[in-house]
Amino acid sequence: MTTEFPPNKAKVCQVVANENWISEIISQTLDQAGGAAWSLRAQNGLAPPDGLSQADALWIAPALLIASNAWLTAWGSEPLRLPSPRATWLAELAQVAPELAGRRIVAAPAKRILGWRSLPSGLGDRPWSQLAQGRVLAFRAAQRSLPELQASLATAPPDSLIQLSSHIPDISEEWRVLLDAGRPIAASGYCLHDPAGGRRIVSVFDGAHFDPARRAAALQAAQAAASAGGLTSGAIDLAFTQSGPPIILEANPLWCAAPYAYGPQGMAAYLDALQSSQADPREPPYAPDPWMRRSFSRRYAAFHPGASSRQKLNR
Repeated sequence: MTTEFPPNKAKVCQVVANENWISEIISQTLDQAGGAAWSLRAQNGLAPPDGLSQADALWIAPALLIASNAWLTAWGSEPLRLPSPRATWLAELAQVAPELAGRRIVAAPAKRILGWRSLPSGLGDRPWSQLAQGRVLAFRAAQRSLPELQASLATAPPDSLIQLSSHIPDISEEWRVLLDAGRPIAASGYCLHDPAGGRRIVSVFDGAHFDPARRAAALQAAQAAASAGGLTSGAIDLAFTQSGPPIILEANPLWCAAPYAYGPQGMAAYLDALQSSQADPREPPYAPDPWMRRSFSRRYAAFHPGASSRQKLNR
């Protein structure tokens, strides 16, 4: 199903997501500016995306991108090539700028981890483990001992890249900074830990209020991380703790970054960045983890191109 709102605007942002709130928040935020020059076209992802154009800004969930690209390839069309930070970006940042990563981070393929007899030094007994890029239901981010980790990876694709990191004990706030051409274009807090270091989370959508004095520090840390890690386009998540500078949590592609409270100007800048980065990628093309491909690539296998070629990408 496709939803159009608002009509008759000069620029188009395509949103392909199972969740309606993505397009609704973008639209509501832009409306605060009294009519920004964007028209949103929302598709729910139940069928292969229709009418995507290289000239549009595109927000798409990673699972739906994987499914769509597998479908396009199967029917002889070019897949979407969208820019993405390297899967090893955070682990590499921990090597070149440990003060920004704030903890020990290791990335290794599942087949290597299954042969470990002990965890690498500096990770602790139960480090956080997750896919280095992406998420699958069978392997959620969690703290795991080595036996627990190896049991969780028993059926993983051998080349799936797993990221392990030591625990950050006293997180109080988490922020996201969006980058375009290596510079911050928007920032927003997105969750609070209440109390600091606790597991109770209050999100920006629950009315969480963030310390405005931390915005400048978030922007500065994100730009420093982008410079140190050679990142020009992406969304950097950071954590503030009870003491010390902000810590870089992860970096994700712009095209699947959740639209938080960026404000009308920040949201418009975000869509402009989506549009420009798709037309002229400045990061390597997104290469999904084998576990992601295995989980999502056959979602549209039963669909056939219609007579109107509605599922073909307009080039």
